[in-house]
Amino acid sequence: MSVRLLLALHFHQPIGNFDSVFRDASRLCYAPLLDHFERHPGVRAAFHLSGCLLEWLERNDRPLLDRALKLVASGRIEPLGGAFYESILTIIPRSDALDQIDRLASYWQRRAGIRPRGAWIAERVWEPGLAELLAEAGVRYTILDDQHLRFAGLLDERFSGVFVTERLSRAVAFFPSDFQLRYLIPFRPLETVRRHFRDLAGQGTPWVLTYGDDAEKFGLWPRTHRWVFEEGWLEGFLSLLEEGGPVRASSPGDFLDERPEARKVYVPNASYTEMLEWALPAASVAGYLRTRAAALKEAPAEHVRAFVRGSLWDMFLARYPETDQLHKHVLWSSRRARALPEGAPGRDEAITAVLRAQGNCPYWHGLFGGLYFPHLRHGAYQSLLEADALLARDCAGRVRVEAADLDGDLEQEVVVRSETTQAFFRPSDGGTLVELDYLPSRFNIANIVSRWRERYHEGTEPTHTQAEAGAVASPHERTFAVSRADLEGRHFDRLPLRSGRDFFCAHPPDPATLVGFGAMQLLEGRLARWETTDRGLVSEARLGPLSTTREVTMDPSGELRFAWKHAAAGPPEEGWFGTLLCLTLLARAAPDRSVVVIGEDGRERRGTPGDPLAAERVARLTLEDRAFGFALDVVPAPAARLAACPIETLQRSEDRLEATYQGTVFALCWALSPRGASPPSTGLRLSFRSLS
Repeated sequence: MSVRLLLALHFHQPIGNFDSVFRDASRLCYAPLLDHFERHPGVRAAFHLSGCLLEWLERNDRPLLDRALKLVASGRIEPLGGAFYESILTIIPRSDALDQIDRLASYWQRRAGIRPRGAWIAERVWEPGLAELLAEAGVRYTILDDQHLRFAGLLDERFSGVFVTERLSRAVAFFPSDFQLRYLIPFRPLETVRRHFRDLAGQGTPWVLTYGDDAEKFGLWPRTHRWVFEEGWLEGFLSLLEEGGPVRASSPGDFLDERPEARKVYVPNASYTEMLEWALPAASVAGYLRTRAAALKEAPAEHVRAFVRGSLWDMFLARYPETDQLHKHVLWSSRRARALPEGAPGRDEAITAVLRAQGNCPYWHGLFGGLYFPHLRHGAYQSLLEADALLARDCAGRVRVEAADLDGDLEQEVVVRSETTQAFFRPSDGGTLVELDYLPSRFNIANIVSRWRERYHEGTEPTHTQAEAGAVASPHERTFAVSRADLEGRHFDRLPLRSGRDFFCAHPPDPATLVGFGAMQLLEGRLARWETTDRGLVSEARLGPLSTTREVTMDPSGELRFAWKHAAAGPPEEGWFGTLLCLTLLARAAPDRSVVVIGEDGRERRGTPGDPLAAERVARLTLEDRAFGFALDVVPAPAARLAACPIETLQRSEDRLEATYQGTVFALCWALSPRGASPPSTGLRLSFRSLS
C-alpha cells in the first residue's frame, strides 16, 4: 500500500522587496521548479502564487508566468487562492478579506479559466470565525498545520486525510500539513525520504499526508539551490512520486473530489509552532523554554507540543508599536475608502492601494528580518499613502483634525492633515509625532523601528530539531548564538523612537551620548492636559524643572509648526530644553540623499543621512531625497544646537545577524535662561517641498 502525498507549494515575494530579490527568486527557484514539474507530468500538485508575485511577473517576467498559467490551464497543476496580497485575514476588515480572496480567485479564472477551490492562509494564522468567512467566499478547503489539530487537543501520532470545521453551520475542509515532512522535504537525503515513506507504506494504513510549504525552500533558502537542483534532489524526488513505489502525489482538490470522509474538529486561534514562539514577548521566552523542557521530562513530545504553546500572532501588534501604527493606519484608510459612495472618483483605486498595504511581511519578525527591513515597511506605506493621497481630496485647501482611539488602547490619537501632509500624534506618549507623511511622494519620513531587545539577544532561541549528517540544515535547525562582542556598544530602547519627544538635560547632548539618551530626561506618558484646535492641538506637560505649554498647528500648505512656552515649575534651573526628530530617508549613505545643515552665519554643511552630527546655532536643517523627489526643511526659532546619530538595529535574518540602518535621531535644543530669569519661548517649523 502506497502513501498518498497531497503536495502544495506556496510562492511569494512581498510588496516592497528589492527587484533583485524577485529576479533571484525567479532564477534560482521558481524557473527551475517549473522546469522539473514540466518534465514530470505524472506529479499532480497545487501551486499558490501570491498576488504580489503575480503582479511582478506580469510586469517583469511574462514568459515564466505564461509557463505557470499553462500548467494550470492544462489541469496538471491546481491553483490555490487566498488573500491576493498575502494578508493575515484575521486582522483586516471582513469586507477587505472577502475582496482579497475574490481578487485572487478572479485572477485565475480570468487568466487560466479555472477558479480555485482552495485557499492558502497566510502564515497559517487561524481563528474559528475564518470558517464562516471562507465559506462565504466560496472556498471549499484550506491548508493548515498538523499543529493546529494538536492545539485542538487531538494527539494522533500522524494526521491523515481531510478534516472539516465550521462556524454558524458554514463549513470548510482543511488539510493538516505534516510536521515531520516539513523537516524531511527538501532537507534530508533522498534515501531518507524514500525510507520514511516505505516504512509508512509497510504499516498497512492508508496514509494520506499533506505537504504544504514555501516554494522558496527549493532553491532560495540558504544552501538549498545546489542541493535541490544541481545535486538532483528534486529530480529524484519527483521521479520517486512518479514511479509508483511507496508514495504517489496528488493535489488536495483532486483528493477532495473523491468525497473522502472528513473528521470534524474545532480549531482554536493558532499558527505554526515557530510563529507562536516568535510572537512571545522577548522576556517570556526563557520561561517558555524552561516550561517546555520540564514538560518533556514527564510527557511525550507530541503531548508537550499540544499543551505547551507560545503566544498569538496578534501579539506582534502589542510588541511593536511601529507595526501597530501601520496596521491601524491601514484600518483607518480602509474605513475612509469604503465609506465613499460607489463610483466616487478614486474609490476603487484607493481600496486597491489599501489592500496592497495589508501584505503580512512588514508586520512581524521571526526567522527573517520582516518588520526590521525598512524597504518592506516602506512598500506598505507607499501603497497606503497612495490611497491617502486620493482620499485627501476632502481637505480641499483646508486642514482637518481628527481625535479618535485609532489603535484600540482606550486612548485617543490625533491626526492633523492637509492635501499634502499628514501628522499622527499620540497624547498618551508625551504628544509624540508617530508618523509624518508627504503624500505627493508617498513617503513616511518617520518610518523607523526602535532598537527592541529580542529573545536571541539574550541567547534564548528555540531550536526544534538538529539536521543529520549529509543533509542540508533548515534555518529552523541551526543553533543561533549572540556573543557579547555582537552586543558591545549597542543600545536598546526603553521608549519608542518618536519625533516630537521633548527632553530636558543639564548639558546638551552630543552624538555619543544621544545614541543612548544618556543624562536626558525624556517626556513620556500621558500629557497633563491636551485638546484639539481647528488646526492642531495644544498641550501642557511637566518636564524636569519646567512646566511647558506646546501648540502644534498645520497650515493648508502642510507646514507643521511647534511652539513652546516654558515656565519654571520650581526654583529656576539652568539647562537645556529640546525635542527629538526621528527621521529616515531609508538609506544611510546614498548619492541622491543628503542632510544639509545651515548655520546662523549662512554657512552650509552637507553630509549623508547616517552621519553623526554636532553643530551650534543651526538656522536650518534640511533632509533632501532626490530618489523620492522631496525635501524636508526644519527651521528652529531661535537658532538651535544640533546633535544627530544614526539608529541601527541588530536582528536575526535566516542564519546570521544583520545590522540595519533604520534612520537618524536629530536632537535640537536651546539653552534655558540664566538662573532667576524666565525660560525662553522656542519654536520649530517643518515643511516639505518637491524636488522634482
